[in-house]
Amino acid sequence: MTTGERIRTLRKEHNLTQEELGAKLGVQKAAIQKYEKGTVKNIKRDSLIKLAQILDTTPEYILGWDDIPSNIEPEDDTDLVKIPVIGRVAAGISCFAENNVIDYEPVPKYAVRGGEQYAFLRVVGDSMYPMFMEGDLVLVRCQTSVDSGSYAVVTIDGEDGVVKRVVYGDDFIELQSINPMYPPRRFEGEEVLRIRVFGLVKEIKRKF
Repeated sequence: MTTGERIRTLRKEHNLTQEELGAKLGVQKAAIQKYEKGTVKNIKRDSLIKLAQILDTTPEYILGWDDIPSNIEPEDDTDLVKIPVIGRVAAGISCFAENNVIDYEPVPKYAVRGGEQYAFLRVVGDSMYPMFMEGDLVLVRCQTSVDSGSYAVVTIDGEDGVVKRVVYGDDFIELQSINPMYPPRRFEGEEVLRIRVFGLVKEIKRKF
């Protein structure tokens, strides 16, 4: 059953016309017709949540999958979700604020887990060459710590975030590049407080 078919079935179960459902949702009848026909490419998250409340169901049921990560725009094609591409990772900047989201990138829904936030960040520079190349998009699961040896997006002294391999010792954090032209940077003792982990790198997307 498609998303449109679920909406139509639920609407009829609630004895609502398309016009009545539209009025409750705050949209025109034509919008409901498009939802049910599947001609809308995606349903905005706020509208989806409100629609689920009106129809006494969940957004997950309407889309036909288990969960929606909290900052992701669902695609009407239930095999895909759209992840925000953010412009910067830095202290004091809300990464998912509207003015910091520069685009959206579709990924298969199995690539993300519900209840967590994800973002794409574009790689700048060549310190992680050849694994990460300038212009690549890295899919990041937002979290404040990672296991030693993981690739992560981190900030140093609140500056813009960078992709590095993070290695922990007893009293130090070392940020390692792949390109041998860039030596490791080690932060010891209280210096480790200069480091903030933004998230774990889960995937690289490269476009030609």
